[in-house]
Amino acid sequence: MKNKKSFALRIICWSSLLITALFSGGCVVGVGVSTGSQPNSLEVENLFTAGTLLPDHSYYIQGSSVEPEAIIAISNKFQLQSRLWGKVEWGEKELKQATFWMQSSDTGFCATDGGYLMGPDGKQIGIWYSKRDSTTIKEVSPGVVEVYPFTFQGDSPCRRQYLMDKL
Repeated sequence: MKNKKSFALRIICWSSLLITALFSGGCVVGVGVSTGSQPNSLEVENLFTAGTLLPDHSYYIQGSSVEPEAIIAISNKFQLQSRLWGKVEWGEKELKQATFWMQSSDTGFCATDGGYLMGPDGKQIGIWYSKRDSTTIKEVSPGVVEVYPFTFQGDSPCRRQYLMDKL
């Protein structure tokens, strides 16, 4: 009887350790991920609307080149890994045109904003411009980032407008 209790106790202990190890491993996976709203900045918004290109950044778009859903500029200190974002080689004129068309669909409280792209470690990796202000950024490996599609925050006036336009 003593051996059966000892055996059962060992199984319980090993099971607990295994569950703890699996849970801890799951937590570690999320360390290089930043999810949610990206900080807005009037300064960044003005850079986009003025057509000011940052010389040490590469520019990418989500959506069409005529009226993108989002524009991001990633610091050349980082490499963007993505199938979603299309790299663009724009000059001042093209950037101004894209931001103009993005703003042309501004309605009511729904406006195009700009801000900073913050990596999982809280450091700035670039800038963004869009009506959509929420994304997930992963650091795939040191210096390599993945930026997921920009989405609307749940309570965003732009999200409400987007849903009304779909009706």
